[in-house]
Amino acid sequence: MSVRLKLILFLLVLFSVAIASSALTFKLESYGEEKLAWVIHTHNVITKSERLLSSMKDAETGQRGFLLTQEIHYLQPYYTGIAESKQLLSALQELTKDNQKQQQALKHIEKSMALKFEELAATIDFVQQDQLPKALSLVKEDKGKAYMDDLREDLNQFTNIELLLLEQRKGDFKENRSQLVTLIKMQIAFLIFLAIGSFFFMKRNVFDPLKLLLFSTKKMQKGHKLDISDIVEKNEMGKLLSAFYQMNEVVHEKTEALAYKAHHDELTGLKNCSMVNTELQAALYQAAKTNTKVAVYFLDLNKFKEINDTLGHDVGDEVLKKTAQLLTETVRSRDNVFRLGGDEFLVIGQGIAQCSGVKKLTSKLLEQFKFPVNIGSEPLSISPSVGVAIYPDDSIDGEELIKFADIAMYEAKKDKGNSYKEFAPMMLKRETD
Repeated sequence: MSVRLKLILFLLVLFSVAIASSALTFKLESYGEEKLAWVIHTHNVITKSERLLSSMKDAETGQRGFLLTQEIHYLQPYYTGIAESKQLLSALQELTKDNQKQQQALKHIEKSMALKFEELAATIDFVQQDQLPKALSLVKEDKGKAYMDDLREDLNQFTNIELLLLEQRKGDFKENRSQLVTLIKMQIAFLIFLAIGSFFFMKRNVFDPLKLLLFSTKKMQKGHKLDISDIVEKNEMGKLLSAFYQMNEVVHEKTEALAYKAHHDELTGLKNCSMVNTELQAALYQAAKTNTKVAVYFLDLNKFKEINDTLGHDVGDEVLKKTAQLLTETVRSRDNVFRLGGDEFLVIGQGIAQCSGVKKLTSKLLEQFKFPVNIGSEPLSISPSVGVAIYPDDSIDGEELIKFADIAMYEAKKDKGNSYKEFAPMMLKRETD
């Protein structure tokens, strides 16, 4: 068998394995993206169910304030809480339409909400008709408390089911990542085996002729005349070397691309939620060593759903990409920016000496969104709500810092006059009320 035929067969096998491996890798990656989408979906359901209970509490708080003071401005959180609760319930019904069990649970929750709303409305009507004793009598019947207890229990059960689903889907996603890593290891092992197996063949048919070629090149550089015996069949050797290095580069680039894709958001290019804990723990470790502060900023875009609904998802995607660009341009080189999913972003500010440094970075972030930006050919205002939690002032635990920043962000979102809030312990009490 000629050297040319051997090389052709070698390359044929090599490219066949590469194509098959690439196809399998692509399939696993597509499957992993689907699993990740379900993880994000379930997290969204859990978040909205928690917000639903919070909105119901807001409505009840507004009713209590009105009963105690008869001041009309206390009804603002009441009406806001009712509107938000209905909106969140509708969103949950849409998100869980594939789960009949959860749909049944939401029907029961909707019934309890209706009863609670009727009780709240009745007490307010009595007060507005100057019949405060009747309103207080209705409250003392504890029907409203019973409705709220039922609602809280139903939502807890609903959330627990979603938490189980979340853990299951996280497990599926991790299993997919493990399979992908295993496949990459097998590719590397195959290349090593192939390199060892072909070493002696290549030495005889490639390396030895290459030595002759280098020797001949040196003779040419010195101006010596080459004999015909100094020349080897460089075309075949060139093909082999080209194919070998090309395959090596393809595998290396593919490995880097897969690693990048697993840890970065495809739309914005930012790091995704899978990198948050790792980066945050590294930042906290460095801050503990240098006695500095770490600020965790949680950002949520206001009226993003309205942008998607009215202007289309293409515009919404451009808004997300522009937001990522503005955040990246604002932070310092040592800071990190993440897209958690949907319209939520996280910024980790590191190496901050004093609290004034936190406020300075906050001002820079908000300043970037002060003026409209061009999305396509139209100017559009991007308005984020920002919550921040500080290490070690608020907590030394990374997960708690993210949670506290999230709570502060929702406080900022509720405060129409302020798009930024720093976490305060009283926010925890407000959330549990």
